[in-house]
Amino acid sequence: MQAHSNADLQKVERTRKLRRILLIVGFAVSAVLMSAASRGDLALDEVVSLQKAENAPTWLEIVTQNQNDNNHLLNTFFLRLIGRRENLYVYRIPAVLFGMATVATLGLAARRWGKAEPAWVVCLAGLSFPMILYCSEARGYAPAMFFAVASFELLQRCQERCTPAKLLIFWTSLCLGFLSHFSFVFVFAALGGWSLIHEKFIGASLRGAGVSIAKYYAVPAIFLAGVYLVYIRHMIILGGKIYSRWEVAGAGASYALGFADTPSLRFISVSCATALAGCGILVLFRQKRDVWLFFALALLVFPALVAIVLHPRILYFRYFMVCFPFFYLLLAFLFATWFRTLGKMKMIPVLLLLAITTGHLIKISGLLHLGRGHYRQALYDMTAATPGPVIVVGSDHDWRNGTLLEFYARFLPPSKKIFYIPSYKRNEVKPEWLIVHSLDATFTASSEVEVGHAGKYLLFATYPYCGSPGSGYFWFVYRRLADADTVQN
Repeated sequence: MQAHSNADLQKVERTRKLRRILLIVGFAVSAVLMSAASRGDLALDEVVSLQKAENAPTWLEIVTQNQNDNNHLLNTFFLRLIGRRENLYVYRIPAVLFGMATVATLGLAARRWGKAEPAWVVCLAGLSFPMILYCSEARGYAPAMFFAVASFELLQRCQERCTPAKLLIFWTSLCLGFLSHFSFVFVFAALGGWSLIHEKFIGASLRGAGVSIAKYYAVPAIFLAGVYLVYIRHMIILGGKIYSRWEVAGAGASYALGFADTPSLRFISVSCATALAGCGILVLFRQKRDVWLFFALALLVFPALVAIVLHPRILYFRYFMVCFPFFYLLLAFLFATWFRTLGKMKMIPVLLLLAITTGHLIKISGLLHLGRGHYRQALYDMTAATPGPVIVVGSDHDWRNGTLLEFYARFLPPSKKIFYIPSYKRNEVKPEWLIVHSLDATFTASSEVEVGHAGKYLLFATYPYCGSPGSGYFWFVYRRLADADTVQN
């Protein structure tokens, strides 16, 4: 009997050590990947945010002037505080720190469900390609995800024992979430809906539930109303590629699960993501945990309402990134539950974890290898091949490529200048260089293009990126045929 008891204790201790090792290794690898992914050139949206931060005369005018959807306010404040730097990765340090904090907070939140759940969620979320991608960009998605998870955990602590300090921190988290990215409203609404049901679940009267909801959300709601009046109602959409609702849903599901985002796989991706989320919600419901409603609202109901009912003209899967951490938290709960209860079939969730993580790591390797573009290198190469002091450039998109050229021109030697020729002036001035850009990772550039009166251009060099929409472009640099003797193939 004693020997049997000792064997059981040793088994429990080995399991505890294994969970601890997985937790530490998963978090460490995630932190390293986020840091490594923060290297390289800034993408267009990051450049636009940085220019906004640099050009606004005052801090207040970041909010009151030039309101656009690319200005993620809290991120822009960080960029202005950092100031002008030669090392571009410095601008991404806040995102990396928020990303690490998000993974750590997910582990903390998962402890409520069991001892194994933190290791599962750290592996799922910490090694997720979209988490690594958007937690290494100088934008607002990383802080929005952190404050979403923090608000979720803080609300539960307030429900257990509410103190003025906890309530103040909860309000602050919600307000900073809105400043990070306005898509935070998904989480705010889901938390509110869940809170109402939770109050009824614990037996509160209608008046008591109303008082409790007001206590939690009145102050953040007033803050949101102020942000709406000052900023959101004046906000313009800078534009971009138009995707159908099905393309957005397919991309979101594919990126969440580490699948390839191709038309042939979208149905499978959406079906798998919906089935896994549905299973997790059902298990929570059967266990009489009212938190199932939060996950249903945040992952299924509100995203569907926005896509189907509101149907905005411009919609990207990254607008739902604030919900991604909760998808991984729900998967961690589901997989850990299956591992404990499936007996001889317990390897199924392990295999699912390995399959999902492998898909993510393949995408992450592309991000680390190709980055978000090689715009500085393109300028350096054009500069080296141009004998005179002025590099005359045109492109297939004046705003996108012109903005990037204007920004990266600051890294050229003082003796070299960029002179950009917009498309409507090409009849008057023929640019020596032509830049063609593409978001499509499968796009194949022609070796030769002809541009109206400007003449023929030969392909000089190709500058790739990781292929994730909204996080860079391919650049195909062409040189006028008149200079074909120096063309590099």
